[in-house]
Amino acid sequence: MKNCHMIKLTWNYWYRFVFITAWLSLLPLNMYSQSNSIDSLSKLLQIAQHDSTKIDLHFQLYVILSDYDLARADDHLESAFKLIKKDNNKPNAAYYFSSKGGVLFDLAKYDESKAHYDTALALYDELITSSKNPSQLNYNKLSRADCLNGLGLLSAKLYYFQESIKYYLQAIESIEDVSTPERDIKLLYLYANIASDYYELEDFANALKFDLASLNYLNPKDDIDGFVIGHLFVADDYGGLLQFDSAFTHLEKIRPIVDKLNKPNLNLRFNFILGGIYRKKKEWNNALISFQKADDAALIIKDEFQSLNSEEGIAACYMNLGLLPKARALAVSALDKSNRLNVPLGKMQSLKLLTEIEEKAGNVAKAFDYQKQFIIVSDSMKKEKVERQMHEIETKYQNEKKEKEILELQKSNALQSLSLQKQSTFNYFLVGSIVGLLVMGFLGYRNLRHRQLLAKQHDQLQQQRIRELEKDKQLVAVDALLKGQEEERSRMAKDLHDGLGGILSGVKLSLGAMKGNMLLSDENTRLFSRVLDQLDNSITEMRRVAHNMMPEALVKLGLQQAIQDYCDGLNEFVPTPFKVQFHGLGARMHGPTEIVIYRIVQELLNNIVKHAAATDVLVQIMRHDNNLSITVEDNGKGFDVASAQNKGNGLGNVRSRVDYLKGHLDIQSIPGKGTSTHIDFVIQEML
Repeated sequence: MKNCHMIKLTWNYWYRFVFITAWLSLLPLNMYSQSNSIDSLSKLLQIAQHDSTKIDLHFQLYVILSDYDLARADDHLESAFKLIKKDNNKPNAAYYFSSKGGVLFDLAKYDESKAHYDTALALYDELITSSKNPSQLNYNKLSRADCLNGLGLLSAKLYYFQESIKYYLQAIESIEDVSTPERDIKLLYLYANIASDYYELEDFANALKFDLASLNYLNPKDDIDGFVIGHLFVADDYGGLLQFDSAFTHLEKIRPIVDKLNKPNLNLRFNFILGGIYRKKKEWNNALISFQKADDAALIIKDEFQSLNSEEGIAACYMNLGLLPKARALAVSALDKSNRLNVPLGKMQSLKLLTEIEEKAGNVAKAFDYQKQFIIVSDSMKKEKVERQMHEIETKYQNEKKEKEILELQKSNALQSLSLQKQSTFNYFLVGSIVGLLVMGFLGYRNLRHRQLLAKQHDQLQQQRIRELEKDKQLVAVDALLKGQEEERSRMAKDLHDGLGGILSGVKLSLGAMKGNMLLSDENTRLFSRVLDQLDNSITEMRRVAHNMMPEALVKLGLQQAIQDYCDGLNEFVPTPFKVQFHGLGARMHGPTEIVIYRIVQELLNNIVKHAAATDVLVQIMRHDNNLSITVEDNGKGFDVASAQNKGNGLGNVRSRVDYLKGHLDIQSIPGKGTSTHIDFVIQEML
């Protein structure tokens, strides 16, 4: 059999346009032999007598034709399926639905593709249960993993990356106990696919985790190109995390291989990723050399898409080296190629670069024109992304709605069961009481008392279960609220930075152009300059607000760096010194947990800035194993803790987030003597 399709993915950043190719493994069905030619297989099909033989031949022809003639391959699949329906052979039916799902995926019929994959999954689940020998069991598990991989690719194609990752992880889990060579090949491309999804989500830490895992299945003796590309991916992940030493370690490991092989495609990928890392380090001469080598390789293999990326990198290097005419010429070339190849991200990057070039050259009018074009393209891409996010949010909402309905139904069933149980118990003891009264009055009285006690116990149990269900419902609501708040903060931060920031920068450029073309008195000149200064301050303040709403350091570098950056920012704008101490925060926590803890500290510090009038503030965050403690102290005004419980949203927000993480909050404050806030958590989810 043929496994899942060739993957062709592009990444969010310019320095990662690398194609992932799935490693093809042949899983034989009835000892398929792909060495047979199409003509010989067709002749055998004409003289075949038995349906089982015809089905095998149709499947063999499908495998051969699917690489270059999808329509003919699909015809053979359908011919096989007509015969399968006669004999009701479940293994053949499972293979048909899995293969048909792949064909429909290639034809961009995604709903139909998912339906066929789901059917194949159900069939393979039945086959796994009924497998009679280890070989048959392993084959069915590997085939089921192919279906899950297909569903993962399908979800990634529709930008549902979290769902895609879930399918890949299920596939890995399903074949962990399989011990065949095919299993290692499948694990290799499953790990690579998961890393691709995380990179697309800009979660470089998890991308690195799974790219490193894939290296365990890459052997330079078996696949030298795959070995090189695997290490390039790892280096690229380290670059995204700004861990340059680790990135160069992997690049230097494969540099001798790349130099020895001297293959244009490997030279292109190696030098482009190397140039991107130098670009992040602002080592422009080294970056220029690497991007030029990448462009030379792209020209050899006539890859215009990669040439476009390399030209943009070269232009950025020229600009930062002060060679503005060369930078302008290459940036314009990259823009033209982006328009011709219909690459919106390339167009946006080229326009952004041209704006900076013209601004440095003093061509304010041209810079402003490029800036306007950049905003139009950026808004268009942002709109597309928002539409995808809205669709994904709607899907999540529908799923959560169904889960709530299930919870309510379970609650109703529990209450009904308790009622029936109570009624049954009542009837039992009523009959017993009647019989007891006929035999002995005292025994009847005892039975009646016993019945009342049992009824009371059942009532208490019923109330306890209702309270538990209500508590679970409240936790679901709090979880949804906090996730919604963080998603909205992230969206607003990006809108402020990319939308409003671009507009204010455009206004600044326009005012600068006007100033050069107008004759103003000395007084008006001073007023005009003051307006420009105020506009600069507005842009700086807007960027600070956007950063506080969703700091980039929190996502990329973790909780410790994000809190340190936030306190450093406060120290720049607030006279009160903010001292920060950390211990044991080297390992990352679960992403949502880090966000909630960051918001707690942010809220406490904001309250100090607004209300405390303190001259000294100390923040301590300490972690030992899974125990995390936060202490925030100040020597400010203090307040009455009891009376402050019902005033404002600040402490309420802190308390709700602490409750969400099942932590303990202790606030000690005396008016005029400062405030000490201590919080303890047990961190349940680890990255």
